[in-house]
Parts: sequence; C-alpha cells; structure tokens
Amino acid sequence: MAEPAIALRVSGLSRHFGGVPAIDDLTLDVRSGETLGIIGPNGAGKSTLVGLISGALPPSSGRIELYGREVTQLRSDARTRLGVGRTHQIPRPFARMSVRENVALAARHARTAPSRHDLQSDCDRILARTGLADVADTVAGALPLLRRKRLELARALALQPRLLLLDEIGAGLIESETRELIALIQSLRAEVDAIVLIEHVMDVITACCDRTAVLASGKLLKAGDTHSMLRDAEVAAIYLGTHTATPLTSAAPWPAAAAAAVAETTAAATATAATAPALLELRNVAVHYGGVRALRGVSMELRAGEALALLGANGAGKTTLARAISGVVPLAGGSIHFDGQPLAGLRPDQITRLGIGHCMEGRRIFAALSVEENLRLALPGSTPAVQAARLEEIYALFPVLRERRERPGTAMSGGQQQMLAIARALMPSPRLLLFDEISLGLAPIAVEEIYRLLAQVRASGVAMLVVEQNIERGLALADRACVLSHGEALLQGTPTEVRTHPELRALYVGR
Repeated sequence: MAEPAIALRVSGLSRHFGGVPAIDDLTLDVRSGETLGIIGPNGAGKSTLVGLISGALPPSSGRIELYGREVTQLRSDARTRLGVGRTHQIPRPFARMSVRENVALAARHARTAPSRHDLQSDCDRILARTGLADVADTVAGALPLLRRKRLELARALALQPRLLLLDEIGAGLIESETRELIALIQSLRAEVDAIVLIEHVMDVITACCDRTAVLASGKLLKAGDTHSMLRDAEVAAIYLGTHTATPLTSAAPWPAAAAAAVAETTAAATATAATAPALLELRNVAVHYGGVRALRGVSMELRAGEALALLGANGAGKTTLARAISGVVPLAGGSIHFDGQPLAGLRPDQITRLGIGHCMEGRRIFAALSVEENLRLALPGSTPAVQAARLEEIYALFPVLRERRERPGTAMSGGQQQMLAIARALMPSPRLLLFDEISLGLAPIAVEEIYRLLAQVRASGVAMLVVEQNIERGLALADRACVLSHGEALLQGTPTEVRTHPELRALYVGR
C-alpha cells in the first residue's frame, strides 16, 4: 500500500531570537489526510513553528516544503495562495467590521479568487459551516470568545487552505465550548487536506489528532500515535520538569544538589512561615480578557515569610494570577487583600508602595539604561542617600551587578539580566515578591544560581509567590504549592502532597 503524500516537510529548521534558539534543527513531516498535534511546555517553540510554516517569520536556517515545492523564502501571502491557512492564538478580527465583512476580506485573498457572486455564496457557506450565520451582520468586536474563535477559523477557511494551521484554538473555553470546538475541527477533515493543531487542551489533542509531535526547547523530542504520546513517561516528564534524557533549557530537571542547598537555606524560613498570619488572601478571584475566562474563582492564602509555588501547564492562568495581584489586570470578580487591605481598583504603582514587588516574565530591562539606572528607577522620589544605601544591599546580594553597574542592562547574559530584574523588584524592600517564570530561556547553570539567590531572599523574611511550569524546580523552594488548570485552582498542598497526588499528571498531559 502506497504511503500517503507529504503535505508539509520541514528539514533542519531553526529560528533564533537574539542568539536564543526558539526552533533548533527541527525535522518533521505532516502527511496528506492527517491531523498532526504539536504539544510541549511553555517556551517549547510551538507558536514559533506556526509562524515559520505560515511565512510570518523567516527561518535562521533550514528548509520548508509544501506538497513537494520549496517555500522557505516565500512571503506569507504567497504561501496563502499555495494553500496555507492559519488561525492565531489570540483571535484577531477587524473589530469594527461585521463578521461577514471579515470573512469576505479573507476570501478576496483566497487560493482561487472568487467572482462577486461566488464571494457572497462562499461567505454564506463558510458562516453556516462555522456556526456564525446568525451573527453575520454583528460587529466582530462584540462577539464572545467562542464566536471569535469560530470567526478566526472562518477567515482561515475562506482562504481555501489545503494545509490548515490551528494555534491554541481551544484556549480559554469552558468544557461545553471545547466539545463544540472538537466537533467542528473533526468535521474539517473532509474540507482540508491536512491540519496542524497546536494545543494545550489535551482533550482537543486526544479527540482530533492522528499523530502528535512533542517539542521541548525548540527540538523534536518524539512523535507518534497520539494516545501513545500522551501515555509516554518521557512526555509527562517534560511537562512535570523531571526529564533527564536530553539537556533542555526550559524544562531542565532541578538538580538534587541544588535542591538540597535550597532546602538547607530555607529551613528556618519555613518554620517561621508555618505560624505567621496570612499576608495575601485571594477569594473567588476571576479575570476575563474580553470573553476569555482566564481565572475562575481562585482562592488561596500566602503567609508572611512563606514561599508558594504556583504551578500548571501553559495557559493555566498562572501569569494572569500574578498580574491580578500586582494590579496589571483588573478583577472580574472576587477579592484580593494584602495585609488586610483590599487591592481592587488600585494602580500597580500604588500596590508596589504597599509592599508587593513583581518580577515579570520576560525581564523587561530598559535597554537604553545602565544596570544602576535600571535599579534606581525602582525607587522613584527617594533621596540619593536612600538609593545609595539600598544599592549597597542589592550589590551585596548580586556582586555581578556591582561589577557591571555602568553597562547597559541588556548587554549582559540572560542569567545576569534575570538577576537585574530580580534586584530591581527587590529595590523597594517588598514584603511579597511575585516571580513569573524567571527560569524561562536560561541555561541550567544560570537557573541553579537564580534559585539559590531566591532561597537567600526568602530566608531574609520576604514572602514569595513563584510562578513555575517546572514542578520540581518550584517545589524545591516552596512551603506549599497550588496547581492551576484552565483558570481554576484544582490542587493545593505541601510539596510532598502535590508531587505524589494521583491527579498531578492528568492536570498537565490529560488522562
């Protein structure tokens, strides 16, 4: 029996951002007639891969072939005309145009340009096909999340794709909406030749994909039958942070020696935190991004001097929770109290002055400023003497920053930039620090050093909420842990209770 034709082939594909490989020498085929799932932890390179295939991003090296034709150097519009359609992780309709106008605009750039009469009938067919006929004349910006995701898909279908790229189309949906989405994706198999489905909602992967490829740190870990991949111990280890077979940056295991050093440093702080009063209290916290329900009724407490690990797969709501605490995103429901004071309605700078520091994902270093200027900005309005005294305390903790105090903040290594981001958050002497994925993109040796520094900071009495995707790394530092899934706090307890809980694996890679 003849092998099915290859719809897409990428060979030796790489893409670097500032020297950091997001996709690293990746070789992968998508067969005609199949739906291929792409999974992997945060930072694995999944969305970068979609950008490379669609032509939105140029590769640093490698080759991309579509139905036997090399398209590596073709622009995205040229690839669209050859039959590549895609959705975006966050729906991007023209908000002031109607649903029908959005679809019609896409159809005008289809693989085969329709006549005016065909354009109308094609739009009507696609709107009916995606369940949008009843809102055809509604302004796209007024649609709820599931409808906006359907519109994103409708626009992609209007391009008449042979190969359809779906980037996290299930994110933010409730269970009933997910079931509707699964049925729609399954029905597309008769309409397009091949589908690449990037997804963190494992129910969607299980229901829709023939094969699944697993990425980690931009590399292909393995690929095979979907059910086999989701039952694979090595795949689970990538998500849980215990993988040791391949040296990985974003999912490296927490070394035993490093864990022991952290445990020794934080033992006294743990004993103190156990009897301390609640410093931070969250009650039924909800956060929405438009129609996206990012957090749904999350409740938890953090005591003075305590370290709480906030865990969960990508898209679980961890970053949103940290941003809600620091006032970056508003609450849609519930309450947050810090030392008894409600935080709802306060600006981020007001929350900072109360004693909450936020070290955000991505470091956010001011490139045009020196190391010391970045630090001084964290103490606006203070006297030079106060700034000088605090700088001395920071430099004692981070000697490498003293050595590089006059250099631009972004002229340092990734690990040193992360130290600068932590030091900047420490400058106002906070009582609570929020750390969001601070190990992401760092070499294992830099991660070890960062976490040893966190243990020292915590031993000084500062409470911490540590957002981590890597379970072992987070648990090594924590007194307690909370695991989020789909915006809900589904598992809370001590590190031992969380690590050994029978539901932990299912929260990351499904059942």
